[in-house]
Amino acid sequence: MVTESTPGRRRGDDLEHAIFDAALAELAEVGYANVRMEAVAARAKAGKASLYKRWPDRARLIQAAARYKATEVEPTFEPSGDLRGDMRKVMRHIAAQQATPFGEAIRGWIGELQSTPDEVTEDLRTRIETPRIRIFAKIYEDGVARGTVKPEALHPRVVNLAPGLLTHYFLTRAESATDEVIEEFLDHILMPLIAADGGTERMEEP
Repeated sequence: MVTESTPGRRRGDDLEHAIFDAALAELAEVGYANVRMEAVAARAKAGKASLYKRWPDRARLIQAAARYKATEVEPTFEPSGDLRGDMRKVMRHIAAQQATPFGEAIRGWIGELQSTPDEVTEDLRTRIETPRIRIFAKIYEDGVARGTVKPEALHPRVVNLAPGLLTHYFLTRAESATDEVIEEFLDHILMPLIAADGGTERMEEP
């Protein structure tokens, strides 16, 4: 863990992004409970005052870093027509992201929800959840058009189920879902619920 501070000359977005990257790197190294503003400042080669000027405490800094990284979480995705394969691909991507410092930031943020302003909570939730929901909605809409997905699968609660399962597993197990767990989610919960054939036809691993 870095312990010495060297003020830098970066300003504006460049400085903020360097601080966010430093905060997430510190988070990965020491865990949320041990993150210290002084150590983040040193790692970012920024003055400690520049952190406290923007964020009054560790929780606000980590929340801001999570919002910054949330825009990088989800790739552009177009359905291939392989319903199960597409879902598996996106779920693996989400699980992989949860295994990064970004995931650790989200876990720390969840732990301090009571002290987080509602507008910050809603903003972060929107940045993380909305892109994922849109991807699954796109997969399901494509499946409905192809006749492989039940129309009722487009209900918002159903569309959000796959990322919700991954998030619940991540938060309660303190680790991201393995490929085996993802396969179980697909075979025993998701495909039987949404597939027009009841999920009885499992596609082969590509």
